[in-house]
Amino acid sequence: MREYAPGLSLEMTAMEVDFDPKLVSSLAIPPRPDIVVVLGEEMRREDPDLGRIARQIAADVGLSSGMLKVVNSAAFGRGARARSVAHAVDLLGLRNVAGIATGLALRHALEGSGMALGRFWDTAEKTALICASLARSLRGIPVDEAYTLGLFHDCGIPVLMQHFPAYRDTLARANHTGDRSFTAVEEADVGTHHCAVGYFLARSWRLPDAMCRAILWHHDPAVFAHAETPDAVRNYVGIVHIAEQVQHHLMRSAVNVEWPKFEALVMDHFGLTGEDFINLVDAAQDAVAVET
Repeated sequence: MREYAPGLSLEMTAMEVDFDPKLVSSLAIPPRPDIVVVLGEEMRREDPDLGRIARQIAADVGLSSGMLKVVNSAAFGRGARARSVAHAVDLLGLRNVAGIATGLALRHALEGSGMALGRFWDTAEKTALICASLARSLRGIPVDEAYTLGLFHDCGIPVLMQHFPAYRDTLARANHTGDRSFTAVEEADVGTHHCAVGYFLARSWRLPDAMCRAILWHHDPAVFAHAETPDAVRNYVGIVHIAEQVQHHLMRSAVNVEWPKFEALVMDHFGLTGEDFINLVDAAQDAVAVET
């Protein structure tokens, strides 16, 4: 697979991802669910039908309960509590609701495989809440987008788990290998990596261009060095790595081998001091602790 240059246009990026067509066709990349299609239709209208959106979300018990849980979470930090999906739409507006609903729909779409992905989704949901909490303090990242990114940034992992039975072993090695890039370990085993697969899924679900790029490049420190990388991409990649470092603190797990590769770059990008970072971590941990 080729290297990616962050300064390329998204169209060029799609060509640079040197994907084996046979592998693409064999991967179970889920199509956009109906609710995501409806949200896209309404967002393109000059006068969107908020009632239609609320009804579509409310019709799915899992989606509606998940929506209210997220909207009313400490990570989102809203004073008024949403009493219903319709109330949530009124409080947050279409764009915010669309971002949250799209993230929640991802889990429903990928859970249909029947695989045991509970641990993956527990981690993804906590990471998403941490991202949302961090976005309240970091510049340039809307809270709803941070939440969606937190859920989507590793979405290629469950897709690869479905296709490659030994992929869990590959992940374990990548998570404990500090002298090679995470994606290089994956490519050596399965011929691709979760960032590329996640990129294609995000593109097919029509996520914002910058978010698609961030998913593709979130294990590549070069995004911070390349002069033409959009600032939004750097913001997304940076917040994901802070969130994952917070997760390691919360889980008291092994050393995060990715953080040393990104720490100085992320701190410099957001203009954070050591004390700033500690305060961010403490606030994010407190917000997530309320939900657990």
